[in-house]
Amino acid sequence: MTQVNFYSLKTSDSHSRLVFACRLAEKARSLGHDVFIQTGSQQQTQTMDELLWEFSPASFLPHALSSSKTEKERITVGLDSAANKHSDVVINLDSNPCSKPQQYTKINEIIIQDEEILQQGRTRFRFYKEQGYKPETFKL
Repeated sequence: MTQVNFYSLKTSDSHSRLVFACRLAEKARSLGHDVFIQTGSQQQTQTMDELLWEFSPASFLPHALSSSKTEKERITVGLDSAANKHSDVVINLDSNPCSKPQQYTKINEIIIQDEEILQQGRTRFRFYKEQGYKPETFKL
C-alpha cells in the first residue's frame, strides 16, 4: 500500500518548501527511487527546474521536465502526476492531492506555516484518509 507522508516545516517561507523538496528528491534518488515532483503551476515547474540545478553548492540533481521528450531521468518535474508512468515516489507541491495515489509507493506532501498552504494540506490529508491511506505527519 502507498505510504503517505506529510512534512510540516516550522517556516512560512515558500522557498524553504521548495528547497526541502529538493532534499527529499535527492534522498529518494540516493535510495534508488524514481521521483516525480508534482508542481502547481508552470512557473513553479520552472522554479523547481532551476533550483534542482543549484540548490546545493556541492552537487546538482539531474532531472527532466515531464513535458520534454528527453530520456527518462530519475527525477522528473511537472504538473500532472497522472501522466507520469515511471516514478515510484511523488513529492506533491500542488494544492490538489496526487490524482492517482495507487500508482506510487510513497507520496510526500510538504506543508509550511502559511494559512493557505495549511488549509490545502488539511484538505489533502482528509482526501488520503478517505481513500483508505494512513498519512503520517513529521514536524520538522
